[in-house]
Amino acid sequence: MNLAQSPHIPAEGQKPKPKDILWLLRYGVRGLWELIRARVIFARLEAKAIPERNRESKNHAAVQPNLGDAQLDRIIYVLPRISDRLPWRSDCLVQAVAAQNWLSTFGAASEIQIGVELPNDSKSGEFGAHAWLLYKERVVTGGDIAQYHLILSDSRLKPDSNAKDGSESRN
Repeated sequence: MNLAQSPHIPAEGQKPKPKDILWLLRYGVRGLWELIRARVIFARLEAKAIPERNRESKNHAAVQPNLGDAQLDRIIYVLPRISDRLPWRSDCLVQAVAAQNWLSTFGAASEIQIGVELPNDSKSGEFGAHAWLLYKERVVTGGDIAQYHLILSDSRLKPDSNAKDGSESRN
């Protein structure tokens, strides 16, 4: 799904319109709160704890999550934009933890995945690691993950790399 065409968020390259102010304010405050929580969690998070977070997300998920497309689109829209403006580090893993916490309040099971970009695959020739959050095979945080080789996942499924998620990533 191309979120630039979603009626729930501004089109790609467009600024929000006055009608967007209320939801932007509400989602912006919630997004800031989730990023603060995630940063605190990140300070104590060990890589071996990520699969446990994913299992907890699945175990506590509702049979029918109370999460609509508009809500998901708006979460995907606000988190990277807030993250880019914070005075502390809140890159890929912090955003994934924040989004996972937020989605869990809707009863939605999500999965943090981690991948690597090998030196011969990257544009810079350097090794790179990246984290993203998946919800129903849709990338919620992490941007374009096509160049990453999956190394940490519970499902071992990588989402369709051709699908656009509309989010931006600093990683």
